[in-house]
Amino acid sequence: MRALRIHAYGGPEQLHLEDVALPLPGKGQLLLKVKAASVNPIDWKMRKGLLAGVFPLSFPRTLGRDCAGEVDGKLYAGVADMRTDGTHAEFALLPEHQLSRVPAGLDAAAAASLCVAGLSAYIPLVEIADLKKGQKILIHAGAGGVGSLAIQIARHLGAEVHVTASAANRDYSLSLGAARVIDYHQENFLNHAPYDAVLDTLGGETHLRSMKALKMGGVLVALAAAPIPKAPAPADVRVVMAQIQATPERLGKIFQWAASGILRPQVTQTFSLDPTAYAASESGHARGKIVMLP
Repeated sequence: MRALRIHAYGGPEQLHLEDVALPLPGKGQLLLKVKAASVNPIDWKMRKGLLAGVFPLSFPRTLGRDCAGEVDGKLYAGVADMRTDGTHAEFALLPEHQLSRVPAGLDAAAAASLCVAGLSAYIPLVEIADLKKGQKILIHAGAGGVGSLAIQIARHLGAEVHVTASAANRDYSLSLGAARVIDYHQENFLNHAPYDAVLDTLGGETHLRSMKALKMGGVLVALAAAPIPKAPAPADVRVVMAQIQATPERLGKIFQWAASGILRPQVTQTFSLDPTAYAASESGHARGKIVMLP
């Protein structure tokens, strides 16, 4: 089979499309014939070695965190084990406890796009923030892969949604359900505070300022894929690092929302098994989700 592999940490030049042996499933694993695999920021961060202190890789390694694929003619989608080869290949092994059957009405590209990104929106908003009708939330990078799904989930839960985005992505963010789009080049999001919740997909200085944007008792949920500075949180708010773990129940809920029209998958770019898909993600300006179709 063909797979996108790296043999060392580094830049785009480390990615090579290679012929490798078909993996054999072990106990609790399914071998999926990959129909679609999404590209997530964690993929190129792992290639660069930015997460080597947390997830050290053995080489050679096939990257890729999620995919949708067929097993005995049935379509499944889910998330690979961080300790094994990933999904940017023609076949991939996935743990049975990290995948779900894809319902009718949802194609492979849409299902693949909803795994890591969907979980990264669902867990922070539904399980951690416990977002309620009438609350106000700020979502950073609202036009991105996670943000574009988080907007829709927050609106479904009845919240008023503010997002940071570029002027070029204003109409796109509004079309997904945002009530206010804050142009991060021109405006300070603190001018529109306070918020009941903030979803931080960026880290860095944005994370520190977001603590000041919360109401008393509010919650800032940060995704671990971004660099998060160490700083004490104010005593009257919560700051939570989200742990994004796939389960059949969580994935099944997200897929059902998509199949029923509550959640619109945002596949905006498709590639073959091609290193340029990583470049599109790494640019930092990708709208929606990038998907590879082996």
